[in-house]
Amino acid sequence: MNRGKPMKDKTLIRDENGSVIVLAVIMLVLLTFLGISAIRTSTMEVQIAANEKRAVQNLYKAESGVHYALETSGTWMTAAFMIPYDEKIDFFIQNDVDIDSDGTPDVNIEIRCIESTGTPIGGLSIPANKLPLQQHRDSPPAGSGYSLKDYEIRRYGITATSTEGSSIQIGVYKVFNKY
Repeated sequence: MNRGKPMKDKTLIRDENGSVIVLAVIMLVLLTFLGISAIRTSTMEVQIAANEKRAVQNLYKAESGVHYALETSGTWMTAAFMIPYDEKIDFFIQNDVDIDSDGTPDVNIEIRCIESTGTPIGGLSIPANKLPLQQHRDSPPAGSGYSLKDYEIRRYGITATSTEGSSIQIGVYKVFNKY
């Protein structure tokens, strides 16, 4: 036995020829790519969420425009607008309505008579001119509580378009005494 010299364990001390550094660099590159892709994914998700929020807000503005038109029906449901012709092609436009009172226009409102010819009206948007074809004057719907003998309805289409282009359209009718 050799007591003066320490023994070297040949199994613990080996020359690995730089393989640890190569593995460390490969791991660093992989983790860098993983981090970059995670950042890109989260950035893309934030952009998608922002676009979805904007689209939903535009739809809400258009829906608010429809409600605004119904609440302010006195401004458009005038005697001149509701002349009792069988097929009357008339319209009402209210542009640049500020729904949220922030000083900027939110929605444009277009109201026209629903009629059976489908005649487009110049000055109205494409959605406002694409209403279902129905008689303007007709009998009250079943279950409405109005007598078919004494009452009639007239149909109108309300189209509200947000300033960003989202549109919502509803049909309404008003009941009249028969003449």
